[in-house]
Amino acid sequence: MKRLVFIFSTLVTSFFVTTAIAAPVKSKASVTRDRIEDLIIQIEDIAYNAQGVYDSDDNDPAVRAKLDPLVDELVSLVPKRTEAEKLPDVLGVWYQVWSDGPGAPKGQGALADSIYQVVFPEGYYWNIGRDQFGQTKSMGFLRGKFTVADDALQIEFTKAVTNPEWLFSSPISLAMKAELGVFNDSPPGTAPIGKKGFLQNVYVDEYIRICRGGGDEFGGTYLYILERD
Repeated sequence: MKRLVFIFSTLVTSFFVTTAIAAPVKSKASVTRDRIEDLIIQIEDIAYNAQGVYDSDDNDPAVRAKLDPLVDELVSLVPKRTEAEKLPDVLGVWYQVWSDGPGAPKGQGALADSIYQVVFPEGYYWNIGRDQFGQTKSMGFLRGKFTVADDALQIEFTKAVTNPEWLFSSPISLAMKAELGVFNDSPPGTAPIGKKGFLQNVYVDEYIRICRGGGDEFGGTYLYILERD
């Protein structure tokens, strides 16, 4: 009996040792990639679940407190790049999932699920949103120009235009029409024309872009979670 127990014990031990040897061991790079993917999933999940009706509804400090440490860890896991190196990835059309940036008074203004940014290689971009003030619907367009510094885009808002009804064309088509002067100028004082600040693309890849931005004129640093449209 003792011999049978010994033989069984030896076989079990041999099985687990062999299995452990045969099991593939993930490389450090593979573990890092898995963690990056996990962090992006968590960030997007939090951002979508926190998206309000209006952009001003997104300004919940509790959401920012959840996102900041995840973003910081994500940034720490990817190779450092200058803004000039990131710029080719930043160009194009982006859908804003969540932001705690400044907006209209709470309960009015741009709808949180209808905000886009179109970045052009010529050094400017258009923010586009469907607005609602009570029962009044309109489109808002805000133009910013940028210059590339080492660690951020230096920005200045240069023009704002509106359309008196919602439009459902592609964001890039709407941005090009705004640039060509198709829409009416916004009333004076309703947009931050001439205001300057910065926009730092702390993480960007083919599908997601995470920015921190602000400046003295904005009174704080804000977080933006965007997806490629």
